[in-house]
Amino acid sequence: MFTFLKAAFGNIQQTGSVIESSSHLSKRMTRIINFKKTVHIVELGAGTGSITRHILSKMSRHSSLTTFEINPTLFDRLEKFHDERLTTINDDVLFLPKYISDRSVDYIISGLPLANIAAKQKNSILHACKRVLKPNGYYIQFQYSLNDISLLKRQFFSVSCGFALLNIPPAFVYYAKN
Repeated sequence: MFTFLKAAFGNIQQTGSVIESSSHLSKRMTRIINFKKTVHIVELGAGTGSITRHILSKMSRHSSLTTFEINPTLFDRLEKFHDERLTTINDDVLFLPKYISDRSVDYIISGLPLANIAAKQKNSILHACKRVLKPNGYYIQFQYSLNDISLLKRQFFSVSCGFALLNIPPAFVYYAKN
């Protein structure tokens, strides 16, 4: 937790919060994932791995998880996860298609602070996500407000919303189907 707090104070625009995601938020974000199937999941803005840890605990042994974290200090924490199903990438999510094949991802789990990202960059990120998602794949995003639900509704086939009350602060969770 200290590592995340230190990174947050170093660049709150990038982390979007001063506290890691709760286990309740992790469960809420992954509730629609069929972990019994072999799936490819991508996590954007993995931080210190609180959601990563939850995903790995649920995934089948033939599934894979690719995490993106731009902050070098937080990325170092992710590198300490020793799991053959996990690939960690220390780069900007705008370069997602450089690392991930088109139409190869079942679910994208995003902890990116969308409210702190400029509109043009947000659109580029969502375009990259749509490019790598399989048809009927899901982009799952949490946010502390409903600011970007209309943007997601313009980008994706269907969007529903949940709420994680037991998180600090409480968070909305968007489930956007490609």
